[in-house]
Amino acid sequence: MILPPGVKQGEFDRALSEFAAVVGRDWVFSSDSDVAMYDDSFSPFSAEPELQRHASAAVAPDTVEQVQSIVRIANRYKAPLYAISTGRNLGYGGSAPVYSGSVVVDLKRMNRILEVNAVEGYMVVEPGVSFLDLRRYLDERNLPFMCSTPEPGWGSPVGNALDHGCSNVVGDNFGMVNGIEVVLPNGEVLRTGMGAVPTSKLWHNYRYGFGPVIDGMFSQSNFGIVTKAGFWLIRWPEVQQSFAATSAKHDDLHAMVEAIQRMREQGLIFMSGCASPIRQAMSTNNGHIAEDIPEVNRLLARRDGGSPAEWEKLGAERNIPVSSVFGTVRGPDVVAKAVLAHARDVFGKIPGVTVHDTPAYRFPLNVADIDENRKSGLGFPQLWAFSQPAVQGTSFGHYYFSPMMKATAADVFAVNDTMRNVMIDAGDLDMLYHFGFSGGIGFYPRAYMILLEVLIRDDAALNRKRRDLFVRLAQTCGANGWAEYRAPPAFQDTVMAQYSFNDHVLRRFHETVKDALDPNGIIAPGKSGIWPKSLRKT
Repeated sequence: MILPPGVKQGEFDRALSEFAAVVGRDWVFSSDSDVAMYDDSFSPFSAEPELQRHASAAVAPDTVEQVQSIVRIANRYKAPLYAISTGRNLGYGGSAPVYSGSVVVDLKRMNRILEVNAVEGYMVVEPGVSFLDLRRYLDERNLPFMCSTPEPGWGSPVGNALDHGCSNVVGDNFGMVNGIEVVLPNGEVLRTGMGAVPTSKLWHNYRYGFGPVIDGMFSQSNFGIVTKAGFWLIRWPEVQQSFAATSAKHDDLHAMVEAIQRMREQGLIFMSGCASPIRQAMSTNNGHIAEDIPEVNRLLARRDGGSPAEWEKLGAERNIPVSSVFGTVRGPDVVAKAVLAHARDVFGKIPGVTVHDTPAYRFPLNVADIDENRKSGLGFPQLWAFSQPAVQGTSFGHYYFSPMMKATAADVFAVNDTMRNVMIDAGDLDMLYHFGFSGGIGFYPRAYMILLEVLIRDDAALNRKRRDLFVRLAQTCGANGWAEYRAPPAFQDTVMAQYSFNDHVLRRFHETVKDALDPNGIIAPGKSGIWPKSLRKT
């Protein structure tokens, strides 16, 4: 057993006894074998056990009142806490604390779906509810709503949204949050927005209330422990259908991205993105299967990344598009058909561009009729996505580098060139070939994201090299204005350091709030680079 830093064995034993008096002895975990279950199974320090972060114990409350009591006990003993919901959060730290020695507050037992309002289209859930639980609940009651699941369905709507997670159903899951309940570091319960009105009838209908809107202060932060949240739901459409537009020309991507984004701004489609299929042909990032085109890697390994003419020639030889965009429409059948006709008209005005439709999905759906790779985008949680990295060979997991950029072809090319040259400068061509080229993923309406999957190996030196590469990528992309939206615990300080305007005033603001709300620094020290006063210099 490791101890919380600064807490003596006798004090910790008393704290564990007090936790047990609150939740029952069966729900306090302190043996080495039990606590090891909370380690990050995808840790970037897998081959360096001395660097891994470990919990000192775990406690699993069942009610809001128990969470309050746990927080008050932790304050008495100055024992740091690290709350988790459910699922594994693989690639972003798992259930391991940012600060070694923290006591994990495991909220899996708080797994109640408290309300689904089928008329007004919202739900209220606790953190232990998973997307799989939610889908089952909706199906058993024949409720006509999509489940806004990311690809791994074992996760929590609450936990995913608070960490700014995304889905192919709505994109920004935190954007669907309307009203939360949180236990503050002093043990008090706060409800945001209209929930602060004891007789409120609008807590989950109107997100603002009166005064500052503070819901976002509890996302990616350590200012409290969220114990329930309301979400707006997406009602089944009559039909959902995707389409893609492709071209053999490099420069067409600029006009194509602008066109697809205009459709999104107009509310005609709800998802969009872009790619360069020939540049991505050898990539194995995120489970892609490489083509047999060595010339792709030779061009990407050049400092200039290959000329447009060279890519167009190679694409023509292999019959693979150089440029592509995609969008998804949902709604009444007549609307979907009209939008697809409009897309063909819009892209038909760009010479050489072809529009391709995918099959239309009509609701209600039979999940057995849906391809595995399309299920999450139609609201059906699964775990299929974690089989995909297997195409890259045996590894000990992965973590993500994920910068944000404008939804323009110019930014997509610039970010890729920047990342590629960082890899060349680092002498890491294996990583370059694995990454290749990434198009823009449009979870957000006016921003694109890149997801670079960094594999973890049983090789400490290689893992250190890749961690150094991550830092170089974060610093270089940050310096060019493309900071990350999310990061594994090992890199959260690095990512927060890129938000450095006016001598890091944003971080200093977070620290001021932290000191005011949590003077003992017990809630998730270090999360998102926010450290309590006592730990900032260490």
